[in-house]
Amino acid sequence: MAESNELQQNKKENYRKNIKEMGKKEFTLLKMQEYGFWPENLPTPYEKQKDETLEQFNKRQSLQQEYDKIVNDISELYNEKEEINTKLLELKKEYKDTWNIDKIRKDIAKKVMEESKARRNERRKQQELLKKEKSELWQKKKSEEIVFIGKGYSDLLNDKETEDDKLIQQGLPLIKTDKDLTKFLCIEYKQLRFLTYHRDVVSVDHYHRYTVPKRKGGVRNIAAPKAVLKAVQRKILEEILCKLSVSEKAHGFLKGKSVVSGAKAHEGQTSLLINMDLENFFPTITFERVRGMFKTFGYSGYISSLLAMLCTYCERMAIEVKGETKYVKTSNRILPQGSPASPMITNILCRKLDTRLNGLAEKTGFIYTRYADDMSFSLKKTSFEEAFGINFSDKDSNNINLGKFCGLISIIVKEEGFNINNEKTRFLRKNNRQCITGIVINNEEAGLPRKWIRNLRAAIYNANKLKTSGDLPLEVKNEISGMASWAKSVNEKRYKDIINRAFEVVK
Repeated sequence: MAESNELQQNKKENYRKNIKEMGKKEFTLLKMQEYGFWPENLPTPYEKQKDETLEQFNKRQSLQQEYDKIVNDISELYNEKEEINTKLLELKKEYKDTWNIDKIRKDIAKKVMEESKARRNERRKQQELLKKEKSELWQKKKSEEIVFIGKGYSDLLNDKETEDDKLIQQGLPLIKTDKDLTKFLCIEYKQLRFLTYHRDVVSVDHYHRYTVPKRKGGVRNIAAPKAVLKAVQRKILEEILCKLSVSEKAHGFLKGKSVVSGAKAHEGQTSLLINMDLENFFPTITFERVRGMFKTFGYSGYISSLLAMLCTYCERMAIEVKGETKYVKTSNRILPQGSPASPMITNILCRKLDTRLNGLAEKTGFIYTRYADDMSFSLKKTSFEEAFGINFSDKDSNNINLGKFCGLISIIVKEEGFNINNEKTRFLRKNNRQCITGIVINNEEAGLPRKWIRNLRAAIYNANKLKTSGDLPLEVKNEISGMASWAKSVNEKRYKDIINRAFEVVK
């Protein structure tokens, strides 16, 4: 008996499975054939007939599907009609004694309203629950990772893809998450969050701000990072930036190079020296450019954004609000002058600029160097004649060709995202004092301006006079020592006597 029940159960399950796979009508016809109610040699309506083409069969199947749909729709309408009739019967029973149409209408309207309110309340509860769940997930995510660093700077935080092979090939540290970055920088997680969050108005600034006078008038804005941020920027400099190659034509802020090495590259009988200055050099390098630089190393948009926040700042103005000092943003985030990482960032971002300008210089016989924002192009007399095919004394032709040369320089500089300060462009010929970053190159060897040497001699003379009447003040000793060291670094052999006298007087 038990076995019989089990067989019946299996049979029912197989029926259900076949009905689900074949369809109820197809399954019914199949069973009719099995039990002899439908001839086996007669195709079912769902099969191709003997005298029927494929096109006719497909059309008949399409019509059959439309017919089935209409039958189903009619069936649903009958079901709806049954429901309506059932409700009408219920209403008739409820109002059999008093068939008041107005009362029925009001009661129905009231029920519909109550049902609608119940649905709205249920929907509101579901929305509130969903909102709460989203809020909790967001708060959890915020606590576990940095998800916002300021308006206008957070658009690449969803880019978490790191090019590991590229980083390993360059010898750079693998940093994939903000936790990795915290560990790399040797700071606490809350410090990283604080340092990488941009606010337009702040009470605490991460930089000491001051100005220094420029040599030719005006002031230069300097922003020196405070202790924690400075240590972070130095870590980025030493462990990431210094591992990247820069152009050989760059002489600024690099080990073994200086203003002296940049000037000495041009020393000798120079027929023409062109000095150019890049306008607003540091402010031109924005957050977006710094972030893009880190991405080219192989870091994700997420890590590149955090590193760029650590290496950039925005100009701010201090204002008094209800007795409290606030620092209000006056510019977008740019590269600060005063950060230990900024000079190397400029050299890396200028690699292509240096390569293109050096290529142009070599084609025309010039020698090119760059120290920060100061660019220099020097030309020997023979090189000039070969490059331009004119007599050096032909002033008009010379100016025309130099105009084309400088125009090409300007185009390259603009294409690389910078601008030339035309007011500071200088053309220095052989009869001028040819000076690069304070070093004279007119002669066969580098030297210092005569006025500067006279000032050193005067300082030594005055120091000797002061020594006869007592001790030499420390500031005087430091000044003369500094000047003597500078002369020694430029040309020790040429200024040997005055250097010795200077060090002798400050003993």
